[in-house]
Amino acid sequence: MSDQSNSDAIRAGAIRSAPSPADVNGWPAVASAILLGTIGVLSFIIQPGLVQGYVTHLGLGEAAAVDLAGIEMLGVALATIALAMFGGRVDWRHVVLAGLGLAVVGNAGSAATQGALFALFRFVSGLGEGTIISISFTFVGVTRRTERNVALYLVLLLTYGAFTLWQLPAILDAIGLPGLFAAFAALSALAVVTVPLVPRAYHAQEMANPEARQLSRVLLAVALAGVLAYNLAQGIAWAVLFLVGIGAGLGEQQVADSLFLSQVVAIAGALASVFLAARLNRNAAIAFGILVGAASIALLEGAPSAAFFTVGVCGFNFLWNFVLPFILGRICDFDTSGRMMSLAIAMQMTGLGGGPLLAARLIDGNGYGPVLTLCIGLFIASFLLLQLPMRRHGALLASTPAPAAVLSNAI
Repeated sequence: MSDQSNSDAIRAGAIRSAPSPADVNGWPAVASAILLGTIGVLSFIIQPGLVQGYVTHLGLGEAAAVDLAGIEMLGVALATIALAMFGGRVDWRHVVLAGLGLAVVGNAGSAATQGALFALFRFVSGLGEGTIISISFTFVGVTRRTERNVALYLVLLLTYGAFTLWQLPAILDAIGLPGLFAAFAALSALAVVTVPLVPRAYHAQEMANPEARQLSRVLLAVALAGVLAYNLAQGIAWAVLFLVGIGAGLGEQQVADSLFLSQVVAIAGALASVFLAARLNRNAAIAFGILVGAASIALLEGAPSAAFFTVGVCGFNFLWNFVLPFILGRICDFDTSGRMMSLAIAMQMTGLGGGPLLAARLIDGNGYGPVLTLCIGLFIASFLLLQLPMRRHGALLASTPAPAAVLSNAI
């Protein structure tokens, strides 16, 4: 989820590192930031396969399996919101250490328990993952070559997701869920070696963004509601994709193959946003990404053939990784204080966490029509909500010059 436009968004948030012995632009620090980001999404990036694993290996019903994914993502969302509120007041290294500790405890506990305790440990793991995701994302943002480093970040995590999703049925047959979560715990423990390379803190400064204009609090709230609606739709879809494929009569490996291909094209989507960000109209890119993303989900309605399922999931995943950075970049153009990036990321994680919880309420054993319809409706709602602040921002951009401080910083 990121790119040149995402880099615009990060710069639009004007996040800067406080003095630290660590050289955040050196390769050891950059590699550590990218590694931390991947550790934070070990579970989420393969969530569709995990949900199917909960059904086949834990014997859960589909609604309960999706709910379990939502419980973990609720932990991610709460941690992200907490860091959005208090992240500027704490030592990042302590926060990363705590996050990795929670991930180790949560995953190790998941490997050794069942039932209610298993759900509790997935929530604990989510708290750790959300902490790591927040810090690593911002860590990448404070590096000098943000665009390159964000692209590397995406390539690593999406490559991991592609190959792990592809082989997940075989992995679970070989080592089961306990073995998988034990591996996650071990990887989280090993990531402690990155802590000395993490910057200690950051502070927000005035934006050096010529397109920044201050919108009213009401329109800022509408914009954040649009981000939330978009990511609720994404969270719903990502949690149920594997189940939708199985429900359409496809085999587990056939579904895994389609999701593998979707992760490959997701890398292309992320890189396309890097290289095309300066050439595309951001508002048009947002409209295209949201509405065609909704059309991709519509292809999954009913009992899609293998071809329609593959086209649908590939379109969904390509456009998700293509358009999200444009959305985040535009959101940060609506405010000159540097606060919108952290708030938008909090809404993103809240949506990704709330989506599975909403989907679980609608799964009744009679197909996924209501779930996919809600997903499509939320995509459309996000498009409509974002139109209001984007139109107002466009009017201000045309009628008022950039603030003098912004212009001087931009020169």
